[in-house]
Amino acid sequence: MPKKWTNIYELFKSFPRKDILNIDQSKKVIKIESKNDFILCKDNDFLKINFYEFNKDLKVLEKKKDYIELFVDQWLNPIDYINYRNNEENNEWWYNFLRDYSIFKKIFKNIKKVKISEKYERDMRFQWNILTIKPHKLKEILELVEQTKKKVNSTRISLENYLVNELKFKLLNVSTKDTTSISNGEFDFLVHRLNLSTKKTKNDLKKYLNNKDIHSLESLFDKMVRTEVFDEDFLRKLDDYFIKEKLQDVIKIWRKIMSLKSDNVKTQEAKKLINHVFWTDIWQLETVWQKYFEKYLLYLFFSYKKIVPKVELKNLENLDKQYPDFIWINHYDWIDIIEIKTHLKSILVWDDSHKNFAFSSEMSRAIIQTINYMDAITDKEIKKEKDKTELLKYLNVQENLYRPKWIIIISSKEKICNSKLTKEQNERLKIDFTKLRNSIHNIQIFTFDEILGIAEKYIENIKFW
Repeated sequence: MPKKWTNIYELFKSFPRKDILNIDQSKKVIKIESKNDFILCKDNDFLKINFYEFNKDLKVLEKKKDYIELFVDQWLNPIDYINYRNNEENNEWWYNFLRDYSIFKKIFKNIKKVKISEKYERDMRFQWNILTIKPHKLKEILELVEQTKKKVNSTRISLENYLVNELKFKLLNVSTKDTTSISNGEFDFLVHRLNLSTKKTKNDLKKYLNNKDIHSLESLFDKMVRTEVFDEDFLRKLDDYFIKEKLQDVIKIWRKIMSLKSDNVKTQEAKKLINHVFWTDIWQLETVWQKYFEKYLLYLFFSYKKIVPKVELKNLENLDKQYPDFIWINHYDWIDIIEIKTHLKSILVWDDSHKNFAFSSEMSRAIIQTINYMDAITDKEIKKEKDKTELLKYLNVQENLYRPKWIIIISSKEKICNSKLTKEQNERLKIDFTKLRNSIHNIQIFTFDEILGIAEKYIENIKFW
């Protein structure tokens, strides 16, 4: 254990620079005249250090405004906590505190005193504007403050260089080689500012981000995802957001369209919905659904990687529409053809003579239409060469065009049959509907309710951790 000191004058006999000591025996103080001046006196079991500066106008020493008082325990060497100059070099780490005091004060707001001692039970305690601290903890804090100061200076220089280079290009058309001049950890500052809890909406963020900022962030995050910078848990969370959060919004729009009870899209309700979702005028309910699937299909069907809409076909003179609604390319490079009707169309009619259900005329036309499209695509009867090229570039081989799978989306549970049914007929409906749609080779029939149910079940199975 170091020797306890009791007399400050004896203590400073070993002070390296006697020329800057000014000992006033009558006042029992020591003045150290250096870059930063100190006046020291004994205060019970501590040495009290006050910081002063020279007032050039009044030509006197004045206590530094809003500066702390430093108390060093009598079992410690106070010289270790005093800044003095020796051969034009600073020898004490305490100098960092004096230089960066503004940062220290921001950490410990309204601090008045620092008391350094090994006797304290805890490494550090800040109470009633007094910081009581052990020497090793104070040194640790000062090193962190020094690192903070370096980061502040580094960020200022990096920003200045970046903006100067922009001006060079703008004013002189001089390009400067791009370099990464930021230090590890500096990016956290801007991210933290943008991620404050006060910024809750898109508009809150856009107050601080222009289009250039947003495009730069998009490019950076895309690179970070592709280069696997983010950890797996975060990427899984992104997937969950993409699937669950976005899919919930997609389903809300779906339900609003299904709430339309008429093919007439000129009603106020229909116009308001169409303008809100698509920002354009649409004159047919079937087109509303086609636009919806074009915009949101990949949120509903995750097995597809590409949508090619309205590929015009040849030799379909018997059909009013010369193209299927969508050609979808799955992750195995095979194609599915999608034909969209509306949720108000019926699929079945009751055949009273045979006491069973049959396909409605609307459903029969859709099946015939589908088969004709299927044959044309299998025979590569694609009218425009650019459409054929666009389609084939996503397939491994042209043979993947042969016998595509066809999906027809039509009707809803309320409209499967437009006749009023008895309880017995309702029970028969489920059986006949299953038989009829399973009897058609390579064509799948889904109602809008069934697609919606698949999406909702998918959401239900996603669990956030």
